[in-house]
Amino acid sequence: MDGEGRVVLEFSTARRLGFWGSVVGLAGYLLSFIPELYALGFVLILTGVVLVLVALYGLSKVYGDRSIFWNALLATIAAGLAVILTFALLLATVAFGLLGVAVGGGVGGLVAALGAFITVFTLLTVAAVASALLWYRALATLSDKSGVELFRWSAILYVTSIALYIAGLLLSIILVGLILLFAVSIIDLVGLILLALGFLELKPPATRTPPESTKPA
Repeated sequence: MDGEGRVVLEFSTARRLGFWGSVVGLAGYLLSFIPELYALGFVLILTGVVLVLVALYGLSKVYGDRSIFWNALLATIAAGLAVILTFALLLATVAFGLLGVAVGGGVGGLVAALGAFITVFTLLTVAAVASALLWYRALATLSDKSGVELFRWSAILYVTSIALYIAGLLLSIILVGLILLFAVSIIDLVGLILLALGFLELKPPATRTPPESTKPA
């Protein structure tokens, strides 16, 4: 098989993996809202993420720009850290608050809870923002290389959802925060749909230009 054939085969495989990875991730995201199916949804989300990363690895080779894959990989790691820190934020606030009440009274508990909240929330914000920027760079580069604008719009929606997510967590004690977190869910769903459609819209890149004719006019 010649070089052009290998590129086309690699592109076709990456395109399919990206599409089905997005679909599987979307299905998992929807199932995660059902308490009885949360575990299955989580597994499907992880499966979808892996498939999309493999697809982006292949496409980064096809388009000759490894930053597509590496930015996506680092964005995924940062997003995973942000998820862990979200749970840590809740646990630390409750644990330190109860500990403070037990050993130092109400004011001490409040100070401990506030300190834990600020520390974990700061780390969470840094991880989430890093994930948003890296994912945007990955998909924006892919959009530039492929000419498919849906990738860029999917990345823009992800950046928007991260901003609303941080604001929603900060304001979660009031109704506005809960509304923002609900909006994040809708935006993420739309972003996944655009990502899947972006993979569908991909066309094989031109790998070879026809040689100029050497025949006399």
